[in-house]
Amino acid sequence: MGANWIKALLCAAAVGPALTGCATADDAADRAIPVASPVFCTSANSSMNVVAHEDDDILFMNPPTDTDVAAGRCLTTVYLTAGDDGQSASYWRGREDGAMAAYATMAGSPNSWATAKLQTASGQAAVARTLNGTGIRLIFLRLPTGSPSGRANHHYECLSKLHAGTIRRVHSVDGSAEYTNASLRATLTGFMARFHPSVIRTLDYTDRYGDGDHADHHNAAYYTEEAQRDYTAPHRLQGFRGYSMTLLPANQSDSAAARKLAIFLAYAAHDSHVCQTADACRHARRYWSWMSRTYEVPAPFASTVAAAQPAVDGRASRVSARRLRPEATSRLSTRPQAPVAAHRLDPPSW
Repeated sequence: MGANWIKALLCAAAVGPALTGCATADDAADRAIPVASPVFCTSANSSMNVVAHEDDDILFMNPPTDTDVAAGRCLTTVYLTAGDDGQSASYWRGREDGAMAAYATMAGSPNSWATAKLQTASGQAAVARTLNGTGIRLIFLRLPTGSPSGRANHHYECLSKLHAGTIRRVHSVDGSAEYTNASLRATLTGFMARFHPSVIRTLDYTDRYGDGDHADHHNAAYYTEEAQRDYTAPHRLQGFRGYSMTLLPANQSDSAAARKLAIFLAYAAHDSHVCQTADACRHARRYWSWMSRTYEVPAPFASTVAAAQPAVDGRASRVSARRLRPEATSRLSTRPQAPVAAHRLDPPSW
């Protein structure tokens, strides 16, 4: 490990809090109550991430997510699946704890969260957790992972089948909610309307299944892109590459990669399926490649960009949900399956 890397990692880790707060994933409120944005959150200073799994935002949307937190922006992250990998509740609840620990590290705050059940626009109840003293909110829908086929313990339900229309609904792994295609999109649009982000981030909504990325990464992105069409406030949509960025050149500095790793290790302490130490992550080809890369996907509809107030990265362009070109608004699930390249990655099952 090089001297520059060690120095960068130590500097990055030094800003993280002691993760000994009171939050756990088992303390959800018993009844559904409205959850509103703090009074200091406005569209101008609010962002939203929508991802599939509890580490997707850490691995594929940083540094932008960390930059939002450092700037004091109000940030809502929505996790569509429980990331359960077909395992028991103790595993996926641990992943939720890991997400909370990671955001506390980003914020440099004690790992102390307020928990409530959030009533969604589609009438379901979702678990919402807010980091005390901040505008950071995490929302867990807890749908089963395991696309494209699903798993027996969840009756082979999964987002790929729901999006394709081969099943009519999917149930959360804790039995608290069920979603149809329409109600899942309405739920996401409702979150956007409630928390009014001017920047919406998701995963790769431009590419097809079979490109080497996890199917649920694409599913989360497809649903987000579709949902934001009905979100009428000015906003900018950003998509980020997942596993496929491994094949692209490293584009993050040593210090940025070290910061991402420090955040990820806060999460990793709660997920036994991932590398647990800086050294182990550095020697894991897949994980190390993700630390040193972050790639935004090119928007497929350049004509939708409209001038507006500067976004978090200083650029003045936003996506207006009502100005999409017709060819960009066709259902992404109807695209033909992409051929699998000879160098296709072998993604984890979760």
